[in-house]
Amino acid sequence: MDDNVVPQQIIKLLYDKSQDKKQQGCQQLKSLVQSYAQSGKELLIKQIIETLKIKFTSSSQLYLKRQGMFAIQTVAEILVKEFPQLAERCVKDLTQPILECLNDKEDKARQYAVECLLQLTKIMKTMILLNFNEIFDYQLGRSAEQDNQIVQAMFLLDAQLKTQVQIAVQERFSDPGKPCYFNLNSFMIQLQSKLKSRVTYVRQFLLGWIKVLNQCHNNDLYIYFPMILEGIFMMLGESNKEVRNGADLQANEFLKQVEIKVNLDQRVNEQIIEILLKICQMKGNQNNYAKLNSLLWIFEYLRVFQQELEEEQKGKLGFQHSTSHIKQEEYLRSNTSPISKNQMQQFLGGFESPLRKTILNSLSQILGPILILLSHEEEEIRKAAQKTNELLLKVMERVKNQSVEFMNIVPTIKEMLTDKKSNTAESALIWMKHLLETYSESLFPTIEDILTKLIDKLADSESAIVQNIMDVLANISMHSQYFEIVIDKILTMLHKNQEQSEKKGDQIFKKLCSLLNPQKVYFTITAKLLEIYSDNDVLFISNTVQTLTTLLISEKELQNLRNILRNLKHEKDEKQRQHNQEIFETLYRTFCYNSMSVITLCLLSEEYELAYNIIISFSEVEVNQYILLEIAQLINVLETPVFIFLRLQLLEYDSHPFLMKCLFGLMMLLPQGPAFNMLRQRLKNVSNTQIQSLQQDKKMETEEFLDIQKLLTQFRDIRLQCINQESKQKDLN
Repeated sequence: MDDNVVPQQIIKLLYDKSQDKKQQGCQQLKSLVQSYAQSGKELLIKQIIETLKIKFTSSSQLYLKRQGMFAIQTVAEILVKEFPQLAERCVKDLTQPILECLNDKEDKARQYAVECLLQLTKIMKTMILLNFNEIFDYQLGRSAEQDNQIVQAMFLLDAQLKTQVQIAVQERFSDPGKPCYFNLNSFMIQLQSKLKSRVTYVRQFLLGWIKVLNQCHNNDLYIYFPMILEGIFMMLGESNKEVRNGADLQANEFLKQVEIKVNLDQRVNEQIIEILLKICQMKGNQNNYAKLNSLLWIFEYLRVFQQELEEEQKGKLGFQHSTSHIKQEEYLRSNTSPISKNQMQQFLGGFESPLRKTILNSLSQILGPILILLSHEEEEIRKAAQKTNELLLKVMERVKNQSVEFMNIVPTIKEMLTDKKSNTAESALIWMKHLLETYSESLFPTIEDILTKLIDKLADSESAIVQNIMDVLANISMHSQYFEIVIDKILTMLHKNQEQSEKKGDQIFKKLCSLLNPQKVYFTITAKLLEIYSDNDVLFISNTVQTLTTLLISEKELQNLRNILRNLKHEKDEKQRQHNQEIFETLYRTFCYNSMSVITLCLLSEEYELAYNIIISFSEVEVNQYILLEIAQLINVLETPVFIFLRLQLLEYDSHPFLMKCLFGLMMLLPQGPAFNMLRQRLKNVSNTQIQSLQQDKKMETEEFLDIQKLLTQFRDIRLQCINQESKQKDLN
């Protein structure tokens, strides 16, 4: 740099403390700049500014700093007024020396620097925005100033800069061909990094600028949301009420843009969704309000998408008739942003909206956090998550028949199935049920893994979730290749958790019978019990059979099976009669493992002779307390509505002699007590004459088609097996 670029005479005048001399020096400096500018000597002008920086603004003496600032204002004034193009190229040179003074240790020096920047902004107007990012950086760095005069000057400077930004943006809207001094893209990149700050006064300062930018860009910052949204949401957990409310207000303002701008850019949508999901998964109670707002945003995206689907379904989705597209076209006419305009034109020329692609591509990422938040400790978040999850399900229902694959959400659902929190697991089950109903073939490769997770969940779950798990298992069981596998796994689970098997078995078997063919369910369960457990755990078979018996005589879902058994001896059609007989014998083989269950089965099927012989066979073994308790329970069962037919048949003693013998046999087995008295009272109505007729067997019962002796032998063999196995178990213990 030429040291003589500024004559010593001018330097001397500027050094002088006399006001007249300083003004004279500024006048000569102005003339010098004019002459260089007229000659096109840009480099010399920049050297003049550098000289002023070295000799004045960098000085340790306050009065020289201030004089240097006045001199730089003089240079800026003449350049802006007479040589604007040259002034544009010198903006950074003119502002840099002043900005450096903002870091001075002396309060007065910083005050003068802020005031000088304010004057430069007034002189250069929108042109100063060519170095706005650097000015903003320094301005942000001094946002914690304590000196009142500096704070006031900073406030005025900030207001003036915001005014110039608004003017620059408006000029660009009114004349798109005119160069804009304000670079929004560049500033947003800078703003993104600053928004990471957790300092309260920095956040306040940034919120003020975001508000201005949103206003002056006609609420058209949507494509920049990925840069600033996370920072704003993080402010929602700020302890300072002013910052928190400001962030909340701004987030709500931005949310209003979603419906109109959501079909501009798929990539922007996906980035926003990614940010929202990231916030949903943040830890700590301080982020709860941010999570709640994120859920509201996700819900809004889904709501708009559902609205789009509804319009499409009604045949109203088109470029001329769609409400949403009319909004887009209005936006296109009013928006002068080249990026947004191109994106809109691209969208209007396509069939699949960016929103549609966004939601369907992001479904698996959205679902996981939503399911987790269903079990959040804060009620408001749980409700918002529930509302969002319900809308997600509705969306899936609407698009499931449009060749849309949802298989990418299966891993997420499988993971959520194992969640310890009931709300999350329960909703995951509902999702799995929907998927199985629609995409069962596609799910086959993962069915085994899904079954394992479902069965594990079944073992740990409360009754409310058991119902949903069984819904899913029933859906899987509808496919023949998985029916027996499901039954097998359920029995294995109950066998491992025998302390819960009675309660859970009742729920599980009842639900299976309500969702599937009850006859097939009973056949498969009884066959599996014999196949797997007859050699190692007859007690488990007995307990399971008792559960099946209770359901058989009480549940409406098993009405058809009861009717088949009731008609066993009355069916006229030979083929049907043989089929009914096979059903009885199939159940009988397994029911023999529980004495009272097999007697109940015989009584329900009107096989009174077989029942009588089984009762008489009790004389061959020691009747323990457990068997007596079962007999008492059977007496109570006979008083239920299912056995009205049996109680009425007591009046037809000639037709059913073995029925009377059965009941008297049961009464003779019982010790005197409530059950004994109940049965005795019932039989008391039968006269002595009727009792005597039982011994005469004047009239045979209905023709017998079963091999009574064979069935009785089968019962005795199984009972002997049970006694031997129980004895071995006692020896081992």
